[in-house]
Amino acid sequence: MLLRRQGSEERDEHIDMTPMVDVVFQLMTFMLFSVQMTGGEKVEVPIARHGVGVEESTATFLTLLKPEAPGAEPKLLLGNGEGTAATMEQARKAVADGIKEGRRKVVLQADGGVPHGEVLKVAGAVSEVEGITLHIGVQEAER
Repeated sequence: MLLRRQGSEERDEHIDMTPMVDVVFQLMTFMLFSVQMTGGEKVEVPIARHGVGVEESTATFLTLLKPEAPGAEPKLLLGNGEGTAATMEQARKAVADGIKEGRRKVVLQADGGVPHGEVLKVAGAVSEVEGITLHIGVQEAER
């Protein structure tokens, strides 16, 4: 036989959130340890076998040297491997000056240790100058 509850008794009804909070923290911990924290993707540039080179007299050269320490900014040089260190704005100005001198081609060279994203940043900054053709410098692998 079922008995009725007394009307004066309070019902203690609540939702226990503890298991749900535990699961959320476990998911967050799993995501924290499973995500790959890398600055950029590694790209292997194929060896150039065929193609037309760019004459040095008709191009402006920019060179990116690998960072001296991990996480540091790569050094941007105005010139073909040697030259003065420059900022993005100075590189843009050098390219604009090159156009005035009749050099519409820009060759961007980068050391193998320079992150791909940094090369894209410089390429994007230089591409803002109207009327240039951007070439990425590729060097034959030594055998």
